[in-house]
Amino acid sequence: MVAHVAPGTIKRLGKESIEIVWCDDHRSVFPNRYLREHCPCASCRDQPARSLPVFGQVDLFPAEIALVGRYAISIQWSDHHHDGIYSYATLRALCPCDACQVRRGDAPAV
Repeated sequence: MVAHVAPGTIKRLGKESIEIVWCDDHRSVFPNRYLREHCPCASCRDQPARSLPVFGQVDLFPAEIALVGRYAISIQWSDHHHDGIYSYATLRALCPCDACQVRRGDAPAV
């Protein structure tokens, strides 16, 4: 597990993804659907296989991203879901880059 690292910058990359460049210069690019499927709120965690209720929705994007103290962000999604608070530790652990997938023992995306 990576020690607590704060983000240096957080920004939307169009309507496709969110980019975080961490203070240690690691870059994480989170596709919107990936982040929405990994929403940490209680109601999403209770759903089987974290299936999105609006899976067919084409334009899933963050309508608003807000800081929560010094430890997290909240995302208001275009599907009107807004309950998840994504801690920086959670986001770093979810990083979908090849290096992080290897470190976690996941197969890198092809």
